[in-house]
Formats: sequence, C-alpha cells, structure tokens
Amino acid sequence: MRKSYVTLFLFCVGLAATFQSCRNDEYLTTPLPTPDQSFTEEFDTVSSTLNRGWKIINASVPKGSSIWQQGGSINPWFPAFSSNGTYVGFIGADYESVRGGPGIISNWLISPLITMQNGDKITFYTRSWNQFDGASDTTDYGNRLQLRLNTSNESLNVGQGDNAGDFSTPLLDINPTLIYSSTTTPDPNAYPTNWTRFEGTVFGLNGPTKGRFAFRFYVNDAGLCATCNGNGVGIDRVQYQSVKK
Repeated sequence: MRKSYVTLFLFCVGLAATFQSCRNDEYLTTPLPTPDQSFTEEFDTVSSTLNRGWKIINASVPKGSSIWQQGGSINPWFPAFSSNGTYVGFIGADYESVRGGPGIISNWLISPLITMQNGDKITFYTRSWNQFDGASDTTDYGNRLQLRLNTSNESLNVGQGDNAGDFSTPLLDINPTLIYSSTTTPDPNAYPTNWTRFEGTVFGLNGPTKGRFAFRFYVNDAGLCATCNGNGVGIDRVQYQSVKK
C-alpha cells in the first residue's frame, strides 16, 4: 500500500515537471522582439555619416563627377535646416551627377543596414537649390527625389540609370513630373524651395526584415545644357522611428 502511494507521488511529480517543461519551451515558438532601430542622422559632417554606415553611389548615365557632399558643394548652397557643428550640416547632390547632358541622374544616398518592420517611419527635410537662370530670375530647373527600400537582401545594388536595382519598393516620389519653380513664379506642386518635412512608412513586409532605405536624386533629361532638367537638392535631419518605440 505504501509503495502505491510512492508510485502515485512520483507520477504526479513527473507530470508536473512535464507541464512545467512545456511551459518553459514557449520561448522556442515566440519570436524575440526586434531591437529598437531608431536613429537620427544630421549630416553635420559627411565623413562621420559614412563612418556610421551610410553609402554614396552615383549610378547616373553618363556618370558625372558630383556625389552627395557637405553643404551641396564647396561653397554651401544655403543654411542647413539644423546643424550641431561648425560645418554646414546638410548633404546635397546636383546636376553634375551626370556628365554633360542630357542624361539620367541617379545619385544614391543609402542608409546603414537595419531591421525594418511594417509601420516604421522615415522622416526627413529637403529643399531644392535655385540658381540664376541667365535672364532675370532664379529657378530650380525641376528636381526630383525618391525614397526607396531594399527589403529583398542586404546588398547595395542600385542598378544604373533608370534601373533601381534591388531598391524596388518606392515609399515617396517628390516632383515626379519635374515641375519647375522660380522666384517670380513659384509653383506649390514643384520641389519645395524651403526646408520641408516629408514622411514615409514601411509596408509590405512579412515580418522583421534586414534591409536598407535610400534617397535617390533622380532626374531624366538632366545635366549641363540649355534645355536640361535638374539643379540640386539638399537633405537634412533624417529620422528612422522604429514602430516598437
């Protein structure tokens, strides 16, 4: 009789241990939370930006000499939206991204590798660079900027010319029809001539995905010629806001 009690006790202990083991195994099927990916990039110096993992690729056709650079050029185009240093703290690219003209400007500013989730927000400030038109006005000659995602792999494949490579998901397209704006005849549908905030939201993912977002200065029939489009655009204070935060 005593032996039966002992056997029953051991059976109950074993059963309880089994249930406890099952409960502790829940971590095997529950996905770990994605670490917060949020960050802010001020472009106070381009060298520091590159050290933090940003990449610059000029895929224009025919390729010119200009890349994304501090203040837009050696002589800064205009004041930064925000700056925490002694340099003009924004980054810009211009019409010399393409050689001669007309050509296809496709000049890329690519983020570090991050884990993206649906609902993550990308905000930034941008404006165009206006120049004297040779007559009596200043104009931006029609600029365009895209915000795109690569969610298929970790590569830096941006294609060439009109081809966007692995950055196949568009989030924003600013001034896709290349509307001109000038000082005397400003157009609200053209690229903004003052610092303006834009926001894109990550979507279409099956779950947390490693990838990159990128800004593409993208202008057709562009370059240095009398009828060419495009002048230059600046970008400042890029913020990536993780949905988990």
